[in-house]
Amino acid sequence: MSTWFWTSKQMEKKILEDHLKHVEKVVETTRALEDSVSHVRNRDLNSFIKDYEKISSLEREADVFKRTLMKEVSQVLIHPIDREYLINLTLNIDQIAGYCRAVGKRILILMDASEDLDGHMIEYVSTVASKIRQIAELILSALQSLKRSAQETIEYTNEIEKIEEEVDDLKLEAYKIVLKKMQ
Repeated sequence: MSTWFWTSKQMEKKILEDHLKHVEKVVETTRALEDSVSHVRNRDLNSFIKDYEKISSLEREADVFKRTLMKEVSQVLIHPIDREYLINLTLNIDQIAGYCRAVGKRILILMDASEDLDGHMIEYVSTVASKIRQIAELILSALQSLKRSAQETIEYTNEIEKIEEEVDDLKLEAYKIVLKKMQ
């Protein structure tokens, strides 16, 4: 029985370490998006294209971590509820990197289609990019705190939820600006 417990703990440790690596790659992706906003402000399309290529590359690297984690989780002997939780965690974390790539692509389309981007929209993009990075970093901190304190992890998740609500509000404000421009 003790050998099984030791093996189970080792697999759990490996999965957590691999989740941390995945989140670190996602954090790197969010930082690349946030850094790219300076090129939007300067209307530097060529530099933004290079940044977008970096964002895309980082997102693909995050996908490799996702696939590895999905394989590990499917092969380890754990309770089905735990397996479902870990799969959802992996997919949700990976969505952040995918979101960064999608935001980058939208910015690229806007910059290519219009020489005059609204200053307010650029500020919304900058703020949202910063908040996405904050969320990714908080997720990393939450995962790192799992070993230390459940209360600390809960505090991180509460902060993540608060920032997610702020991002939702910002997106609605940006949609208003877009709709007004269309009139």
